[in-house]
Formats: sequence, structure tokens, C-alpha cells
Amino acid sequence: MSRNTRPRLHWLIAAGLWLAAAPAQALDAIDMSLEDLLQVSIVSAPKFTENPDQIPSVVSIISAADIRLYGWRTLGAALRSLQGFNVTDDHTYAYGGVRGISQPGDYRPRQQILIDGQSMNDNIYASAPVDSAFPLDLGLIERIEVIRGPSAAIYGGDAMFGVINVVTRSGTSVGRVASLKLGSGADRRLRLSWGGQVGGADVLVSATGFGVHGRTLSVDDVNGDGSRRDLHRVGGEDGGQLFAKVRGSDWSFSLIHSKRERIVPTASYDTIADDHGHAETDTYTLLNLGKEWKLNAANTLHQRLYLGDYRYDGVFPYDYSADPAIADPRLMNVDLAKGSWWGIENRLVNTRWNGQRITLGIEYKSNWRQNQRNSDRGYGCVSTSGVSSDPCLNDQRSSQQVSVMAQDEIQIGSATLLTIGASYDHVSQFGSFWSPRLGVTHDAGQAGIFKLLYGTAFRVPSVYERYYTSPSFSYGNPALVPEKMRSLEMAWEKRFTQQSRLTASVYHFHIARMVTTDENGTTVNDGSKVEATGLELEYEQRWNNGSRLRTGYSIQHAADATRRFDNSPRHMVKANLGLPTGIPHLMAGLESQWISARTADYGTQKVPSYLLANLNLLYTPAGQPWEIALGIYNLFDRHYTDPVATDEILGARRWQMPQFGRSAMLRTTLHF
Repeated sequence: MSRNTRPRLHWLIAAGLWLAAAPAQALDAIDMSLEDLLQVSIVSAPKFTENPDQIPSVVSIISAADIRLYGWRTLGAALRSLQGFNVTDDHTYAYGGVRGISQPGDYRPRQQILIDGQSMNDNIYASAPVDSAFPLDLGLIERIEVIRGPSAAIYGGDAMFGVINVVTRSGTSVGRVASLKLGSGADRRLRLSWGGQVGGADVLVSATGFGVHGRTLSVDDVNGDGSRRDLHRVGGEDGGQLFAKVRGSDWSFSLIHSKRERIVPTASYDTIADDHGHAETDTYTLLNLGKEWKLNAANTLHQRLYLGDYRYDGVFPYDYSADPAIADPRLMNVDLAKGSWWGIENRLVNTRWNGQRITLGIEYKSNWRQNQRNSDRGYGCVSTSGVSSDPCLNDQRSSQQVSVMAQDEIQIGSATLLTIGASYDHVSQFGSFWSPRLGVTHDAGQAGIFKLLYGTAFRVPSVYERYYTSPSFSYGNPALVPEKMRSLEMAWEKRFTQQSRLTASVYHFHIARMVTTDENGTTVNDGSKVEATGLELEYEQRWNNGSRLRTGYSIQHAADATRRFDNSPRHMVKANLGLPTGIPHLMAGLESQWISARTADYGTQKVPSYLLANLNLLYTPAGQPWEIALGIYNLFDRHYTDPVATDEILGARRWQMPQFGRSAMLRTTLHF
């Protein structure tokens, strides 16, 4: 099969989270001005801590205030508000694409998603979820830092298109909180959090549980005869999230554990339509221990030990009523992936020479378990050649990676910063890779800030792309070789006042041997060079009365020598506007997005453009320990579809999936 899972999970949130006296408030970016927000040092240690203006890349920051004001329910909903980002949904997963690269069926976003500096990309699919499978409750996010452009010289091969760092709030800024959400499709979510000071350390403990019955969706390509059919419990899911963080003056520890089961009645992979036995589950466990050593006035050593575990479980019901050799006409195919890894990282930052900051680092990562298994429950493996007692797939792997990096930031005069960096990565089974990086940032005063970035990056194929092959689903290709990317980007940032700025960037990159799928659904290296060119514009403004605006436009073209890529919109226009309503303490968050037409099914089909609008009303009475918000999504009930991986459904060829119409979510938050 493919990446899928099947669990029945109802997380019962422990009611007895430790509640103590209300703590003092700390920085959580909720009420920061644009000027203050842009001065925040981004990308949590032990990577780099820099002012966004000094990074030779385009940087966007989404604050906790933005998340509350616009009522975003997932990480993907927040990211799709930014220029260059495109998020699609096949009702099993949501997929985040950027700068024209978001091919249906490609689980790997070629971006690293970090939580407090720790990568959460798994070691089976190399993916990171942006939907409800994301392991952190959005109410615990202080800000989301989005750094565009190749960052392999710092973060490794999965950072070809950039880095998304999710920074969590401090315990003292969260305090004691109970948050309840109720929405369309019997969507119910409860979060209990406690944060405060314990023995001089900042502590945050939070647990979230959710359950969604799902909604009815009318689909016209399930029966194979062109007729429409209602599918029930689409988007149904249940799960939970646990987060704990302790931070001292020079050390930190965090634990993240989450599990989500998604019901999939959409007949994907030719399973039985409207069968709620088809379910897919994702489980994450991440631990991180960091320590900062101040060796002397000029040298600081950052150390980090991390562990990760990812499990995928999928159950797929198939109709074997016409096969006399199978006793049960409803055969359950079971898919399992289990990935475990650990690593240690050391980075030394030296500021001995005036006007220079030198960073040297070494990291070792052991992917000690990368296992995939597929079988038919009760039989072993059922195929066209008969029944075997052996599983359809039983692949067990392990791998290691050693990375050495160096970067020098050189201040040239008072207005120019030169950044030179490179990394050397050795990956077992694939050999060694060099990733140089050169950046220049120049502050021209009233003319604005100019940035230039040249970078290279690599990406090794995932074990799923290489080794997932079963009699009924031949996807993997052991002959795959790594991708290589070169990118050039120029940007201009102009601040008109302390509360407004305009950003423009133009980029061009090409990827050699990009991993994609052919028309048979098998992974291959693209024989021609993939090239992409684009322009991104973003304007941001805040006013003293609390109003705020972020709007952007993207034009992009991504193609190989034969065709433009599927699910690659030529134009995207985004706008987010927050306004006082005239009613005291009531704010309205308005969001609109226009996505131009996209191709699907290997360029043979066309998905029409669409315009969406969302409205969120946020009421925060002064002096009260509670707030309430009502979000209405797809406000005008527009009918639109997303391109999806081509799938054969009872003789029909599916290449698009309809999305939900209007929905609503009511959120209440109480601070004890």
C-alpha cells in the first residue's frame, strides 16, 4: 500500500494538571509591534540566533497574535497565508508545497520543520505533518519562523527550500489554561496547560485531546461510472498531544508525544468506498536535551542530545467477494512503518575577532530503525499469483549520517554583512556531499535592505522511496540516487515606518535528478533538469488601534524539460486583515486567498482556480480571564478541488479531490 494507518484512539485528558498561582507574564509575541517582532532573534539555539534583517534570506514571522486573530486550526493553515506556500489536502493528509514544488503523492516537502530548533522530519518518509497530525497544539506556539531558500549548509539535506521553526511559549507566559473548541463535523478539542516557575526553572506541561466525527462529502468518481456518491465521516479522527518543557538559565529539556488516527472513507488505493475500517495513524515521540557552555568571553559551546520515534499504522479494507480462495470477502491489508533515531550535536560559536562570528559544528545521527512491513491480515500476502504465508513486504534498514559545518559572518563596514558557510555530510549508502553557501546583506539606509543568497543543497531518497514494494503496490526504486540543487535569490526589504515594510524577492533554482513518480506510480529520478523561477511580494502594516495587514503576491513557474509540474499554481494572491469591529474588545480577522488554475494527472487535466475567504471574530474583554472566538471557514461556501495523486478507483482515474464547504469553529479559553 502506502503511507497509511489504522487506530481507534480516544485520549482522556488527565484532569489533574498541577494548578498553582498565576505566574508573571513573559515574552510570547502576542502584543508585539511589527518593529519589535522583526527584532526578535530567530531560530532557536543551538542552530543560529540572528536578527531577521541580517539573514541573507527572506524571513516571515507568524506570531501567536496572528494565530489567535485569524483562528488558524493547523500549521498548514498558517503557512498557506504566506507568499509562495501552497497547501493541498486529500482528506488523509495535508501537504505543504513551496515555490511551485508540491507534486501530488510526494510526502517529502524538502523543507525542515523544527520545534524549538529540533527537526521533526521522520526517517521513513522524511516528511513532517502540517495538518492535525502535527504533534504540537497551536495554542502553545509563540511564533513560527519561516526562512526561505536552501539551508543545507546549516540544517542538512531536507532543508532544500528552507526551514520552518516553531517556537513554543514559555511556561510563565501560558500560566494555567483550559481551552475548549467545538466545530463542524462534531469536532471537539480540549487543552489543559500549566506553566510557571519551579526551582528557578521555567516549566510548561500541556495535554490536548480531540475527537472529530467527520462530515459528509459528495464525490463523483468513486463508483467508476461518473455518478456522484456521498462519503461519510470524511475528516473523522481522534488523538491527543502531550508537551512538556523545562528551561533553566543555560539548559533545556522537552518532550513531545502525539498520536492521530484519521478515518479515510475516500476509497484511496482502490479500497472499499465509505468503509470506516480504513484508517491511518501517525505517532510521534521527540525528546530534546540542550546545554549551553560559556567557555570564556569569546567562545560558547552549544550541545544537544535528541531522540525521535515515529510510527505509522494503516489498515485498508478490500473487497475480495469475487475470489473463492479468500474466506472473508472484506480483506484487511495492514501497513506498518517504524522509525527510530538519535543524535548528538555540538556547535561552537566564536566572537574573538571584532566584526566576525565564526560557528563550527559537528553532528552525528543514527537512524537505528527504519522498518516497513505490509501484510494481509490472516493470510500473509494475497496477490494475483496466489496466497503466501509471508508478508507482502518486510524491509528492515538502518543508516547513519555525520555532518561537519562551518560558517563565518563578517561585518564589512557598518552596513554590509558577508556570510560564508559550508557543510560536509557523509550519509551511509550514498557517500559524501558538500553544500557551500554565500550570502550578502547590505543596509542602504533609506533605499532599504538588499540581500543576495547563493546556495547548494542535496537530498537523499527516503527508505520509503527506495524500498517500498509489494505485489499490489510497486512504488519503491532501489536504484534512486540523491537530488542536487543550486539556487540564487535576490531580495529587497523596505521599511516605510516602524510599523510597515515591503519585501520583494526573485529566485531561480534548478534540481538535478529530482525524485518523482512516473505514470505507473513508481519513483524515478527525473532525467531532465528541473528549473523554477519566481517573484514574491509581501507587504505588512500594523496600526496603533490594533489593526494589521499582511498581503502578498507570488508568480512562479516550475517545470522539467517536458512539462510544467502538477499542483503548481502560476499565481497566488494572499491577504490577511485584522480590524476592530467598533464593539469594544471585539476584533475581526479576515483572510482571503486566490489560487490560479493547476494541472493534474501528469499534465493531462486542469483544476480550476479558486477564491476562499475566512472570518474569525475574537472577543477579549479587558480585565477578564477568558476569551472567546468564532471562526467561519470558506465563508462563501465555494466549491473547489485540489489535485491529488492519481489513483485508479473501480476503473475510474481519480486526479482531484473536492474540499469542504463552509465550516465553523467556536473556541473558548479560560485562564485560572
